[in-house]
Amino acid sequence: IEKNLSNADYSVEELADDMAMHRMNLYRKVMSVTGMAPSEFMRTIRLKKAAAMLVQDRDAGIAEIAARVGFNTPKYFSRYFKEMFGCTPAVYASRNS
Repeated sequence: IEKNLSNADYSVEELADDMAMHRMNLYRKVMSVTGMAPSEFMRTIRLKKAAAMLVQDRDAGIAEIAARVGFNTPKYFSRYFKEMFGCTPAVYASRNS
């Protein structure tokens, strides 16, 4: 997943191919280990990486970081970021500086 972090088109099907697994087997395995669907697990990894980038790279804008972690639009990124961390990316960056 991290190798394809910036690829917004990287899908669960591609992950399953990369893992040499059938999509349903991947779904079952990821669900049993994480309690999340593979797409949700991939999004969580992207958002955690984005949170680290917000703190480390103070010069990068929200849109740039969103693109770096594979989100097509900053609005979509901000919505899921707020859902996961309870605040917007800008607030998160200012709190953790």
